[in-house]
Amino acid sequence: MVKIIFLGIFICTYLIADAKEDGTISEKVVNGSKVMVCSMDKVKKNEITIPLSQLVEDCSLIHLENLENAFFKPWFTTVTDKYIGVRQQGGNPYKLFSRSGNFLCDIGSIGHGPGEFTISLYDDLIDEKNELIYLAPMTGDKILVFSTSGKFIKNIIAPIRLKKPKLYLSDGILTVIHMAFRGDEAIVFQFDSNGDVIKKLSPPAHLLVNDYNGEIFNTRNTREFEFLHTSSDTLYHYDIKRNRILPVFTIQSNASEKPFRQYMELNNQYISNVFGKGLIYNDKTNRTSSYIKIVNDYYGNLSTPGSVVNFRNGWYVYNLQPEQLMENIEKRLVESSCTGKDKQKLEKLLSSLEEGANNVLFLGKLK
Repeated sequence: MVKIIFLGIFICTYLIADAKEDGTISEKVVNGSKVMVCSMDKVKKNEITIPLSQLVEDCSLIHLENLENAFFKPWFTTVTDKYIGVRQQGGNPYKLFSRSGNFLCDIGSIGHGPGEFTISLYDDLIDEKNELIYLAPMTGDKILVFSTSGKFIKNIIAPIRLKKPKLYLSDGILTVIHMAFRGDEAIVFQFDSNGDVIKKLSPPAHLLVNDYNGEIFNTRNTREFEFLHTSSDTLYHYDIKRNRILPVFTIQSNASEKPFRQYMELNNQYISNVFGKGLIYNDKTNRTSSYIKIVNDYYGNLSTPGSVVNFRNGWYVYNLQPEQLMENIEKRLVESSCTGKDKQKLEKLLSSLEEGANNVLFLGKLK
């Protein structure tokens, strides 16, 4: 087992000399790993408008089927080439749709029996290749595995109670990172295809917590298993082969400021949602940062959100009720910046919506 020793909670406490400086982002080396550091006080104050087409290859609107049992209260939406999976808040079942929006089945349900869970799901993973779905309850010692037809296959049993687990699948190995409490033997477990533990990693001291107040965020947009643990200010990669946690990105702010933040790693960018400040676009190549607003230029330059809910699994997804989208369109139509071309697109979009219908999704594959 490899144990990672960090010299402090915040990345700024262990930055070392000989950094490469370029724009608002500097590059540091920490324990042999290159870390990009964005200085918040250097970020340009003027907000730049970023068209969604700069981030995605295309964008389509999916109308989800209006069957009675297909309605839901969305929390996180997972998209693959074949499926749309919706994780709900509370003990509600996982909803599975085809990419065209047809409702396929419920996955799991509330209860104490096989294939049931007693608390909200904290993560989900669709293994399209093997037609499997993995569901991770917010707490417990089980990861539930189903077929994409809704059949319960098995439980993967962890050696300890998992707290807010996040999932990653690569080459048949399921990796689980969770919010380790003091006294827990591991923060990471790797399971083989039989569900047996093949590796585990002891938790670094600065990622240990005493309660459930924090969060773990991950987006799975790249080939790396990236995650943000809110007890730290840093985005990490978990190296599956070497069983190591490595820091890769952080936003450095004044000591008096500790804003809540979410980091989303894309192939060419880090997008940081800094609460109370805004969205910060961090260009990996040019090493520059700026505050941004994202607009959907495929659909009349509608303002569109950017959070860990929206950038996931290599897709941009915006899941909302038709009434909410109607309201957004009406607001956009009266803005002075709304051009004739924008209005034409928006009015066509508005005519496709129906009050009381199931949710609609904007989907775009990330570049």
